[in-house]
Amino acid sequence: MESSIAAHLRVERTRSKRVGDNYAPPYPSYSVRFAEGVSQLVCALFGVQSKHPLSSEAKVASAGMWELCAQEDGPMSREYAVHTDEQGFDNQVIIAYWDGADAYGRWFQKHRNALIGAGLELADHGRWIEAFSPEARGFETLYSSNTFPEGAARVATGGYSGEIQEHGYWGSMRDRLPIAQTEALEPAGRPYAAENSGIVRVEPHDDLAIIRSGQDWSLCEDAERASYFGDVEPQLKAGMDFLTLDGASIGCYANRYMTSSDGDGSALEQSFGLSFWHSLEDMERWAESHPTHVAIFIAAMKFLQANAGARLRLSHEVAIVSREQQYYEYNNCHVTTGMLGACRPLGVSHA
Repeated sequence: MESSIAAHLRVERTRSKRVGDNYAPPYPSYSVRFAEGVSQLVCALFGVQSKHPLSSEAKVASAGMWELCAQEDGPMSREYAVHTDEQGFDNQVIIAYWDGADAYGRWFQKHRNALIGAGLELADHGRWIEAFSPEARGFETLYSSNTFPEGAARVATGGYSGEIQEHGYWGSMRDRLPIAQTEALEPAGRPYAAENSGIVRVEPHDDLAIIRSGQDWSLCEDAERASYFGDVEPQLKAGMDFLTLDGASIGCYANRYMTSSDGDGSALEQSFGLSFWHSLEDMERWAESHPTHVAIFIAAMKFLQANAGARLRLSHEVAIVSREQQYYEYNNCHVTTGMLGACRPLGVSHA
């Protein structure tokens, strides 16, 4: 049993863990290991949107973004996802990862205008960029299996940890974060929007929390698949819908429930939620006590008990980012797209 926190990121704790040193988790889970020289990661999302169905111009724009990702200093990993948002717009998204901010900075400076469509008249589609670059000490991961790289694991050249201790209890997310060994992570301020030549830039605040949490059922047998879609997925979707439409009431700025896809927009057997939160504490409070997440947790536990040796694979990554480590930009997008919707008072629904 080892710690989720890599040895070179461990420091003397000034903030206590939720469990003692003798705690034994109820099932195995793993974290990924980045090379010791990796001090910062980058995850960037490049999206296009239009009214359903996605327009041909939007598809062409997304294909152009994909090609730009293949240029010098481009991402180490890139993938597609799709979702229909709360306003009925289809979105096709490229999720790209780098294991260093320097290469990303050079690449983005060269291609930003083409990505966002600066200087173009976007008649029937919108474009958006959402990027965050946490320090390694502000990032944690959790995987139910050490055999499938998902999300940030695709750029973790150090592979997987052994079985880790910090999971299977409320508060384990914070215990896996190296930065939380010494810092309270208490943000102040609110996001606000500034427009420049029709392109809206959202300015965030420090210690914003971002989570990507996914599930892959591609290896599930028929009975397990039926159990997942009959019992678990409906509760998961209900929770995702709540965060998307009413999450502002509990500190969730934006949420997308996305399906992984191939380059043609065809769905794969993977989905994930990606959400942006005012604070880690707000996210923890939802996970521990909100009825929508409690229902997900109960359904998941029943599923695991009923499906011994379940082949459903789960992944999770959380970033805590400073104001300077975030970039949100929107061109011709509707007003609740991503972090644009955060530029309204807390408690205002997206519905």
